Amino acid sequence: MRENKTFSLRSRLLFVIIIPLLIIVSIGTVALYFDSQKKSQEIFDNLLHTISQVILRDAVLRDGDLLTEQLLETLTDSLNDQIFYQVRDETNTLFVGYSNPPELPAKTDIKPYQPIYYDSIYRDQDVRVIFSREFISTKDIPGWVNIYVWQTRLGQKELLLELASDAFVTMLIMLLSTGLCVWFGVQFGLQPLLELQAAIRKRSADDISEIKRSVPTEVSSLLKSMNSLFSQLRQAFTEKDDFIANAAHQLRNPIAGIQSQAEAAERSKNLESMRSRVKDVAKAAKKTSRLTQQLLSMEHISQRSIKSEFKRLNLVKLTQEVLTKFALRADKQNVYLSLDCKDSKLFIQGSETFLSEAIDNLIDNALLYGCPNGGLIQVSLKADNNLAELEIKDDGNGIKPSLLPNVFDRFFHDSEAKSQGSGLGLSIAKTIIELHEGNLTLNSNKKGTSLIMSLPLIKKSS
Repeated sequence: MRENKTFSLRSRLLFVIIIPLLIIVSIGTVALYFDSQKKSQEIFDNLLHTISQVILRDAVLRDGDLLTEQLLETLTDSLNDQIFYQVRDETNTLFVGYSNPPELPAKTDIKPYQPIYYDSIYRDQDVRVIFSREFISTKDIPGWVNIYVWQTRLGQKELLLELASDAFVTMLIMLLSTGLCVWFGVQFGLQPLLELQAAIRKRSADDISEIKRSVPTEVSSLLKSMNSLFSQLRQAFTEKDDFIANAAHQLRNPIAGIQSQAEAAERSKNLESMRSRVKDVAKAAKKTSRLTQQLLSMEHISQRSIKSEFKRLNLVKLTQEVLTKFALRADKQNVYLSLDCKDSKLFIQGSETFLSEAIDNLIDNALLYGCPNGGLIQVSLKADNNLAELEIKDDGNGIKPSLLPNVFDRFFHDSEAKSQGSGLGLSIAKTIIELHEGNLTLNSNKKGTSLIMSLPLIKKSS
């Protein structure tokens, strides 16, 4: 399966910062180019207007003679463009200048003393033209005159290109400088993460100890989460190791017992002795099977995976089925096992397999420790404030007060008790009930022990 390629954090930061910067610089460069074009056009138009006034004044003073070559060269050199002009009187008679000036655009509104600027072609060259209508009161030219002045645009284009080049170079230098600052800034900002990465890489696979390192505030939550995960892993591994060690210890004795009983049966000299030994082997094997089943259940529920098996269950029916399984054993132990339940249906949401095992363990515990030599076990089931309460009460001698804090621990049992179980029953039952969002409580005195299992009922509206 192909892995989805993802960008590094450094690449993402650079991408997020540099790309918008490039866009801004590009837009700025284009905007600056058009602004330079507009301003240069305004400057050249103002110069053109000034030149038109100089030409008009010089032509009037010289009584219609052409401008001197010196003046034209001066204007051409200053503007780096060739100058052309024409002055006509009110009768449209050429007063002075060049013939065939660029024509005015059609439908141009001509107003006195208001210059008109337009672009045109003259002698196959782009030119900028100014036309104005002026009033002159002299002896030779009484009245209004029309003046045309036009110039080529090579100098203007060179100036615009130079301005645009300077602006582009300036923007490029700013972009590169900013890019370098951003690069070093990102490198500096990511340095704590890189140091954290290096520290983690140096660790061995078995090292899940807490990471103690100063990091920026933005990374501290990540570091806390990692340390919290490491703490949970350490606890899980410790529990796993303890579980395996305890399980091996618990299985060793029954297996050794089965082996010794089998060897004794093999050495039996008569059939009756052999049958007795075989019964002992079967009893030990049954006990070992029960222990193995409980170990598997403990491992299963430790993975917290039983909620996938939840469904709607009738707790009354489930309890009755479990009690039926213990009827024969209770009778052999001379124990009166009863059920008190006024309701025929109490619905809960849960796993049928594991809830059956939890109730099974509670009944087994009462028979094993509460009434090993006969007695009374009362099972009652009722609904109380949206809870289903299942109580299992025996009339035994109770549990020593010093042992009560540890009764729900794994592999815990009273070393002085005549009957010895695996020490997993109550622990498994409590875990299963808590995974069903319920609660298991224990009360014990010299008159007996009661275990109360509380589970949330399904609301009627559901």
